[in-house]
Amino acid sequence: MSCLRLGVVLAALVVVSSVGQTAEPQESAESIKKLILPGEAFRLEGRPAFVMLPPEEKRTSPQPWIMYAPTLPTSPDKHEKWMHEQFLAAGVAVAGIDAGEAYGSPEGQRLMSVLYEELTENRGFAPRPCLFGRSRGGLWVSSWAIANPNRVAGIIGIYPVYDLTTYPGLKRAAPAYELTPEELERRLAEYNPIERIEVLAKADIPVCIIHGDDDKVVPLKQNSAELRRRYQQAGKGGLVELIVVEGQGHNYWEGFFHCQSCVDFAIRQAKAGARPTAAAENRRRLQVPDDVEVQQDLVFSRPDGEPLRLDLYRPKQTEGRLPVVMWVHGGGWKQGSKERCPAVYLAQHGFAVASIQYRLTDRAQWPAQIDDCRAAVRWLRSHADEYGLDGERIGAWGGSAGGHLVALLGTLDTPADEAVSSRVQAVCDWYGPSDLLTMPPNVVSEKRSREQVAASNGAKLLGSPVPDVPELARQASALYQVSSDDPPFLIMHGEKDPGVPLEQSERLHDRLTQAGVSSTLHVVPGAGHGGKEFRTSAVRAVVRKFFEQHLHTSE
Repeated sequence: MSCLRLGVVLAALVVVSSVGQTAEPQESAESIKKLILPGEAFRLEGRPAFVMLPPEEKRTSPQPWIMYAPTLPTSPDKHEKWMHEQFLAAGVAVAGIDAGEAYGSPEGQRLMSVLYEELTENRGFAPRPCLFGRSRGGLWVSSWAIANPNRVAGIIGIYPVYDLTTYPGLKRAAPAYELTPEELERRLAEYNPIERIEVLAKADIPVCIIHGDDDKVVPLKQNSAELRRRYQQAGKGGLVELIVVEGQGHNYWEGFFHCQSCVDFAIRQAKAGARPTAAAENRRRLQVPDDVEVQQDLVFSRPDGEPLRLDLYRPKQTEGRLPVVMWVHGGGWKQGSKERCPAVYLAQHGFAVASIQYRLTDRAQWPAQIDDCRAAVRWLRSHADEYGLDGERIGAWGGSAGGHLVALLGTLDTPADEAVSSRVQAVCDWYGPSDLLTMPPNVVSEKRSREQVAASNGAKLLGSPVPDVPELARQASALYQVSSDDPPFLIMHGEKDPGVPLEQSERLHDRLTQAGVSSTLHVVPGAGHGGKEFRTSAVRAVVRKFFEQHLHTSE
């Protein structure tokens, strides 16, 4: 009995010189694997592998591709040639690796990952291929997809196997899993793809299958039809196109291998896999480095019933609890966003970074803004265990209006009724107003009428023109809140800031040092109110060293 094999569609490598170090192309391609179409055969970890590229004028970067299984010495075979020709003509490459009779086992999955990494990391292939499983190749591709749902753009199949109890059966499959048949039976919930199809449904991975209703080798009911049923059960039935061919079994009927719907689906999904995913687009928009993970929109407070959210950035590889730097955005207290957080790079240097929202002045006036900052600190401290944070080492960093707020986090006394402290252990203030009473937009002068002062951002923050509420203005100004127990400060200000005078930071620095608080004033030459001068590696290094000094534990 032969379970027909649709070989991973072929092999032709783009540029031989770009082969990564894991490839071993010493032998001739013919001696490694005979291909049904021109391509390149090579070895990965001693296993035959191949790749075939479309005509040069149709190649793109990243290169869309199809990962095919089961790649075996005789597959892909002549019956599949037409399909592969269609893929290549459409600009889609095809590749595979001979994992032997792996039946979706962990070792087979590992070898497929070796191929994936060779092509995506060394040869410019797209991050999400379409997977193609013919017959028992369905076990290969579904198992790999379940383990790597974020790497899959879609799945097609020709009478594919998804239930290994129907084919090849536990006795034949067990050796590939290095288990006895009895052990494999006990672990079917872990290893049998059909038992975990909901993973694919939840990941919104579309599927297109052609299968005969008289298939005695790979029964339709327990395999392709069961996959569709499980997608429907998960509420994702619309993602599955199942073409049932009446009267056909497990054979070489030409209609299986000239299925235009499957070909069109594979081409469409392979090309979609070369486009950024919504998650990838979001990472690009947020400017998240590859070695940093982000959890977005974590609700930390609900003042007046409306949620306030933060984004939490962490290094992907880390040990132990992480000190936290909380970023507070600027925008005159009336606009701004937690997105595109400039502090994210600190997550590459052993910190967690939280970028927070706070209520803007179109929603609430002072002290709502500082209350929200305090709520965020308390949330980070309360959820330290859940997110691997060090609740005893939290710093605050903000720019402009955000600088004003973090300076107050560092200088205002914490509320006496706090069950969890909102105190921070270090403050980096970028060009924030420290004295609302003397900020030029809040002062009536020859250049500003009372009407203009009444319309200033400071007036919108306090709910009244600043000169009319001097005590409230002092309470909302870090200059008047300094005490000797304040945390260390790093104050950075542009030499030519036209919006917040440099004097605002100079006076705050002087007041802090007079009180015995550690404070460093760093004037950025030639800089205005923020701008490119604050985005240099030198400025980043100053900030990083400050937080390392005051938040990292001493060795």
